[in-house]
Amino acid sequence: MNNQPVTPKPVSYAELPGSFTLGEDSAVAIKSDTAYQEIERTTGAYLADLLDIGIAVSGDIVLLHDETMPADESYVLTVTEEETVLKSGSPEGLFRAAQTLRQLFPPDGSRSDKSASIRCAEIHDAPAYPYRGLMIDVARHFFPKEVIMRQIDLAALYKLNKLHLHLTDDQGWRIEIKSRPALTEIGGQGAVGGAPGGFYTQEDYKEIVAYAAARYIEVIPEIDMPGHVNAALMSIPELNPDGVSAEQRTDTEVGVSTLQCRSEATYAFCDDVIREMASLTPSRYIHIGGDEAHITAAEDYDYFIARVCETAKKYGKTTIGWNPYDRAEIFPGSVLQNWDRFPDREEGDKTNYAAQKKMSVILSPAGAYLDMKYNEKTARGLMWRGPVNLERSYDWTLEETAPDNAVIDIESTIWTETILTQDDMDYMLYPRLIANAEVGWTKGARDFSGFTERLAAELKRLDALGVKYCRDYE
Repeated sequence: MNNQPVTPKPVSYAELPGSFTLGEDSAVAIKSDTAYQEIERTTGAYLADLLDIGIAVSGDIVLLHDETMPADESYVLTVTEEETVLKSGSPEGLFRAAQTLRQLFPPDGSRSDKSASIRCAEIHDAPAYPYRGLMIDVARHFFPKEVIMRQIDLAALYKLNKLHLHLTDDQGWRIEIKSRPALTEIGGQGAVGGAPGGFYTQEDYKEIVAYAAARYIEVIPEIDMPGHVNAALMSIPELNPDGVSAEQRTDTEVGVSTLQCRSEATYAFCDDVIREMASLTPSRYIHIGGDEAHITAAEDYDYFIARVCETAKKYGKTTIGWNPYDRAEIFPGSVLQNWDRFPDREEGDKTNYAAQKKMSVILSPAGAYLDMKYNEKTARGLMWRGPVNLERSYDWTLEETAPDNAVIDIESTIWTETILTQDDMDYMLYPRLIANAEVGWTKGARDFSGFTERLAAELKRLDALGVKYCRDYE
């Protein structure tokens, strides 16, 4: 039986004699220099709220900044009979430690008698990969900000640290651009199958960004181009070669739209959009899409990507793009998001452009495509990369799917062609996102049977949180 109760699995877990009991007088204490007190108090308040206890000058749960530790997400959590100490060299590390402590307590979160006991232990932990993301497609179907914030809370529990929002596509434009109001007035109203549309105001978007930042999750916006742009072509006539607005699309066919890559009207539009998104986004990244531009001529595609990357650079942003964006002449530091080893190349072209350019790579292989059906009985989801059951979501390594010698990161994705509601999203993400999170966080050997034993406690936690996860995940 697996006695290690934490998911994702930490670097080391050593059980110690005895137990720590949370009681009526328990409190979160802040013991640090002035520079870190405000940061620690924020995480302390978050933890106190989770555990239903107070904050005090002294207490039996201590958040401690340790200058001798690396300033990254690593942490040490020590539970003794007298006190519990969360220690890190960074605010991010303290927050990750708080999530681990949360998992040591009962999965259902119940403390009706205002007490709970956990085993004494010492945990040392750090992530395997620095970028561990979740991409949510809000373009095919729109989801209100409250749904996104709820998913941020759940992602934080499993130590994810990036949220990639796919904000635009053929079916809908979901972010207000004040210099181009038609994008949401017209393009924001559609969705797959004629479902209701919607969009985020800039205030909504800033609220999402701030909510994520408080949980040490960085929001990265995606404006997909030069393909997947029918919502923009429908909204802005001059983006079309004949100056006439495109018709609305509510189907799910891909590769059917393109910006005019030799038109200065296109680049004026791109400048407006990137400028406003850059001003709203603290992240150094902006995602420019770049996938499935099937009707864009190859030379036009390469020219477009190079110009748009320079626009992003002008506004202080580093670009991320889906393959084959790495084929274009993009500036050093640009990042590839890759969903296959050699995707979207001309027939017979197996050139590893990312490796040639020493690009870092975010990997989203089949096991991270969480919009795929679990099995043939799954009501929602697609099958073009599926089925993706829980074991397939867990039993892979990033090195197996990465370009040779690349700096690699991980991102799970949920495309929403068939996802209409919050419950649909919960069902497709969980428990597979927990499996993906362990791939990205856990250093060293992983074990699927051990993972499934620990998952049993997490499913009880998801029940308590009202998450409508899939129970038929084999």
